[in-house]
Amino acid sequence: MKIRKKVSFDFDGTLDNKHVQEYAKELIKQNMEVHIVTSRYEDITNYEFKVPINSQQHADLYLIADKLNIPNSNIHFTNMSDKYLFFIKNEDFLFHLDDDYIESKLINQNTNVKAVSFIHSNWKKECNNKIK
Repeated sequence: MKIRKKVSFDFDGTLDNKHVQEYAKELIKQNMEVHIVTSRYEDITNYEFKVPINSQQHADLYLIADKLNIPNSNIHFTNMSDKYLFFIKNEDFLFHLDDDYIESKLINQNTNVKAVSFIHSNWKKECNNKIK
């Protein structure tokens, strides 16, 4: 049985971009296991701002995840904790793509997961190099 390769994307400022979604689709077609690791609180009532009582939690995130066929079990909320803490316990990812420079730096300093900064123009090349 062939082991599937795991990759991860931040959501806000990263996977919510159409061209990153297209890249994620390409990876899924290549039998990659795509995950979303977000700093968001899992329960939106933890936010200080008012949330409409009947609003759906993270509707934007789940809409894109569904569109890309990313299962809910592959969505991870860090509840505003640094993401490197998640990756310390989950070091079997080839890369994590994130727009937050500090998150990327902490992941690279503290784990064996390669964090790729989405703010650099060569992000896709860096991700592809980790897959090979």
